Amino acid sequence: MDSAESPAGKIDRGYVSEYTHFIDQFLADHPEALVDQHDGRQLYWDRKVDLADLEKAGQDSVDADGYGFYSSAWRAMKH
Repeated sequence: MDSAESPAGKIDRGYVSEYTHFIDQFLADHPEALVDQHDGRQLYWDRKVDLADLEKAGQDSVDADGYGFYSSAWRAMKH
């Protein structure tokens, strides 16, 4: 059996894809990309939640009708 091949059910941990090589080289050449990635994560994902605003938003919401194509006003009309 070739070293690149592995028996069924076993993962060859020595294999590194072309994409992984590319990303590793890119990050080595552009360390600022990791800083940009971190800043973007903080901007879009790591936000502090204002619990009062979250509760107000929950109170102001309208229950979904379960089928988005028909509005509750359309269903209230006599056909």
